[in-house]
Amino acid sequence: MKKLTLITIILFPFFIVGQNDSVKKINSLKDDAYLHPVDCITPYTLKKGEWIYAQSLQTLPFPSWAFVGITDNLTAQIDFLPWIFGAFTNLKKPIPSLNFRYRFNHQKGRIPTLAIEAMFVHFWDTLQRFKTPTLNVWEKGSYFHLKPVIGYTLKNKWNFNLSSGIDYIGELIMQNNDSLHFQTKTFSKSWNPNLSFGIDYRPSDWISYHIGYTYGSTLTYLENVPRKIQITYGFRIAPFYKNRFAVLRNLRVELVAINGYFPDIKAKQSFPLPLFPYFYWQWKGKKKK
Repeated sequence: MKKLTLITIILFPFFIVGQNDSVKKINSLKDDAYLHPVDCITPYTLKKGEWIYAQSLQTLPFPSWAFVGITDNLTAQIDFLPWIFGAFTNLKKPIPSLNFRYRFNHQKGRIPTLAIEAMFVHFWDTLQRFKTPTLNVWEKGSYFHLKPVIGYTLKNKWNFNLSSGIDYIGELIMQNNDSLHFQTKTFSKSWNPNLSFGIDYRPSDWISYHIGYTYGSTLTYLENVPRKIQITYGFRIAPFYKNRFAVLRNLRVELVAINGYFPDIKAKQSFPLPLFPYFYWQWKGKKKK
């Protein structure tokens, strides 16, 4: 794995600029609570008062998400895009979106960390969720998912996360853009399973490596769309974790490869190299003395 870290430094030297700054405060990547690494799901929550602001280039000029620790065991996600963007669409009104995760325990011995996550979104009318060169997806009505999650940490470096739950969508319309083999499918009042498995490896203070498999809905990429298969891999970087300025010290960058397949319409959408960027700032609470 040291060789992999060296290769990353050679390929992306700009990410370690400023890493040798001599400062009293550091913000190691190892201490971060990962909520959705490479679009998988974990059982972990933010501590009370901690928060994350995340910005995807896909949503610009609109904001993306925030995560807030309501208590040490309960974290809320605020999806800014539907609330704000909805008013600028044909719907002319905000799209309600709520997401909460509750953690039941900390890992102890062989007993893993357990949590549950739930999300609700309501589309007032048919809305195009996304359009890519290979497919189009529309949704209408209420969307809901419930995901029990298990997480296990090994030797403080390896993290294994597994979830299995259920999705519901009032109406889901999928269409491929293949002129020779055109297909479209509509699912109404559809209940579907979801499954997610991810592995994280954190060898150092500034970089972590990730791979994940998901069937069903995901949060970040090709988001909240049931009945898809998604394979992701990539890494997260704390480019300035030693920097004296908090806005840089708390900056994180996820670079990910996204491979989505929609078997119902025989369509896929891929970004095969782990270079698709996603930026966020993870602000931790003050440590108790």
